[in-house]
Amino acid sequence: MLKPFLIMLCLIMFVPFSYAQKKKLDSLNAKQIIDTLLIDRELKNWSIRLFTNYKGQSFNLRNGENKLSFKPNNRAGVGVGLGTSKLIVDVAFNLKGLEENPTERFDLQGAVIVGNNHLVGLYIQHYKGFNVTSNFGEPEFFSSDITSFSMGVNYLHTFDEISFSTATLRAGLMKAEKKHYISYGVGGFMIYDNFSANDALIPDRDFFDSEAYINEFKGVGVGVSAGVLSVFVLPANFFVTLNVIPGIGLMHKRTFTEEDKHTVSNPLIYKLDYNAGVGYVYKRFYVTFVYGSGVYTSSLDHGLDYVFSNTKAKIAIGYKLNSKKKLKLPFEGK
Repeated sequence: MLKPFLIMLCLIMFVPFSYAQKKKLDSLNAKQIIDTLLIDRELKNWSIRLFTNYKGQSFNLRNGENKLSFKPNNRAGVGVGLGTSKLIVDVAFNLKGLEENPTERFDLQGAVIVGNNHLVGLYIQHYKGFNVTSNFGEPEFFSSDITSFSMGVNYLHTFDEISFSTATLRAGLMKAEKKHYISYGVGGFMIYDNFSANDALIPDRDFFDSEAYINEFKGVGVGVSAGVLSVFVLPANFFVTLNVIPGIGLMHKRTFTEEDKHTVSNPLIYKLDYNAGVGYVYKRFYVTFVYGSGVYTSSLDHGLDYVFSNTKAKIAIGYKLNSKKKLKLPFEGK
């Protein structure tokens, strides 16, 4: 029932929406556009942040009830950041500790509110080294030669302004004019995904089709999405948030074995982005906890389904600057 629902929701809500914003920006030069869309000049909206986070890119290969799971090690990190009403920049450092089999990784993720109606997200991830588990009796092991490279862009245009949004709350800027904020939107996404290993990723057993014993996958896809962003302000300076954005798209997919390569016949992909959070604001301090994931699934033929998951969680403690001054940029005249 889920797949038909996603198809109907995305196709009904995907309508033209860019003309109004383009008209507003056409009369501005490049410096003015950057200033208008990305820069918060009110220093009282700025905050310094300390956080701990969890990032868990993983993927599964499924054949009916049989499942192989590939998950990285050392998924926790700590970091510092800077928050404003328009942009949050967090820099995290991965904690490897005494992990016997550390996963090598590069993981860049971020999101920005452009103008008042545009939410843009980006991720670039390169992971090497995964734990491999199954639900059919194979022993768990760590494979250092499994490599995953993924990148994607997500875009959502909301019908109502989102200058007050989940991102604003994550920067500790809670407003109390309303008890809840709900905004619907439509947009799209682009994905590139590649995973590979020196040998076949599937054990030589009878749980999968013999044609599914792949050692590499490559896919590039585009799609449409639609969803809802919501914020609920609670008593005593608490708030909760929930965002849900399903999508559907087309992907050109190829799988590789040691002897052959195969172009996947079914191009459809089904995507779901979601995140939830809770926070508390006290004077110039704030604490937030957010959890979310971006998941997509697609067929690789021969009874094999691929499920990619980009899960993340973060606890942040912030301190807002106490300044009534306005930011002055270097390129501005005196």
